[in-house]
Amino acid sequence: MRLWMRLTGQSAQPEYPHLYWLVNSAWICQAVYVAAKLDIAERLRERPLKISDLAEQCGAKQTPLLQILRSLAGFGVFAEHSGYFSLTPKAKPLLLDDPYSVHAYVILWGEQLYLAAGNMLKQVQDGIPAFESHFGQPIWKFYEDHPVEADVFDKFMSCATDAHNRFITGAYDFSRNSVVIDIGGGRASLISAILSAKPQLRGIWFDRPELLEAAEARVAEDGHSERCEMVAGNFMEQVPSGADLYVLKHVLHDWTDDAARVIIKNIAAAMQPESTLLIIEAVLDPRNRKDGLCKLRDLEQMFWTGGRVRTRDEFQTLLRPAGLEIANVTATPIVDVCLIKVRRTC
Repeated sequence: MRLWMRLTGQSAQPEYPHLYWLVNSAWICQAVYVAAKLDIAERLRERPLKISDLAEQCGAKQTPLLQILRSLAGFGVFAEHSGYFSLTPKAKPLLLDDPYSVHAYVILWGEQLYLAAGNMLKQVQDGIPAFESHFGQPIWKFYEDHPVEADVFDKFMSCATDAHNRFITGAYDFSRNSVVIDIGGGRASLISAILSAKPQLRGIWFDRPELLEAAEARVAEDGHSERCEMVAGNFMEQVPSGADLYVLKHVLHDWTDDAARVIIKNIAAAMQPESTLLIIEAVLDPRNRKDGLCKLRDLEQMFWTGGRVRTRDEFQTLLRPAGLEIANVTATPIVDVCLIKVRRTC
């Protein structure tokens, strides 16, 4: 058999990752969700615990919980020693207060995205985002009508931005600006971080009215209430003017090209001739065997929001009708956080 494989140029083991591994990774994802939902990392923060104690604390059945945690330990998420489970570095992002916490994302994934992904074939056939097919509403209408699920989404976005902020403020020179507006500012994580990094700046937060209270609380907590104007509105209709830097973080990938052009057009209409637009998103490398994680993010956006992760050329195609062009792109250590500096062409 091995001789036949050598003669035909085939290796004894398939190249990693094998399709079987890819399909079975879905179970690992669900196991991570169970661990997050049951707060296993928090329960192990102080000391290792027996599986029987963990099961009792969680109100869970011991045998399936053991199987789940063993499977995660096989990938370095938690560790098992003599019947005790302990926290590992790979499990620490499941803590709520970890600087790189993914807890909110894992809950979002387990309770929303996993369910929606089962409709991907239907989306390919009828063009309706899989999330909309499963939940019966377009994503933003669904979040408007379901505040609990919307809160999970907003927490995820805020936690992700908290983890990204130091890379953003380290990679871009905000000191050249006087007024910065964060379009789609969520719970004000980014604008607050920018104001903390650059005390000479003034800020404008702009997003949906239902996020205003949480955003005001974050700005006040960080001591920036006097330096940050809070404006509620809809970027599909109009964007505030008066800034020399417009920041748009992880917004465009949520939308189709047609909708993204509307957002960009509204920003361009608000910009002064000397204003700059800073788009913070992934920039996808379309080549084979490159940028695998960004391509997974592209797939996620497809079935979740109906949007997409874009290449540099695709960004430029969106910008050109609004009289804008890419000046430069700066990568950061975060795979889906590239700083795309955009300027006017006229």
